[in-house]
Amino acid sequence: MNRLALAILIFLFTASVCFAQIAKKTPVATSHEGNDQVGRSVVHALEEAIRRSQRFSLVASNAKTPKIIILTQSVDVLAAPASAIAYSIIYYRTNIPGAGVFLGLAVNSCSPETIETCAKGILPYLDGAVDFLRRHDPDLWKTL
Repeated sequence: MNRLALAILIFLFTASVCFAQIAKKTPVATSHEGNDQVGRSVVHALEEAIRRSQRFSLVASNAKTPKIIILTQSVDVLAAPASAIAYSIIYYRTNIPGAGVFLGLAVNSCSPETIETCAKGILPYLDGAVDFLRRHDPDLWKTL
């Protein structure tokens, strides 16, 4: 009888650990403006980082559901093979005034050698923006 009770206890504990790790991922889309190769490559690497993320899921920017959008604008730096890139993080939903809520902004300079690092460097800003939304506007947070 003790073995059966122990087996049931182990099963319940294992199942609860597995279920606890299944968390809803926050939907994130990207949008890019700019004709520079480095900027396009950084956004592509960012999308791959979001796909691999435990916290976020990549969705289409034209999806009609509420989401976080990372708007990027990039331009070549004149004297170097690099790009200046600005990132705006916005909660987006169509039926609120202005269609979105500004959550954050970051600016960076990226070179062909630092594309992956630049892309992964955006994730902490995204984390902070999403945490801010969760803490300060739980009603909007629940729509994601």
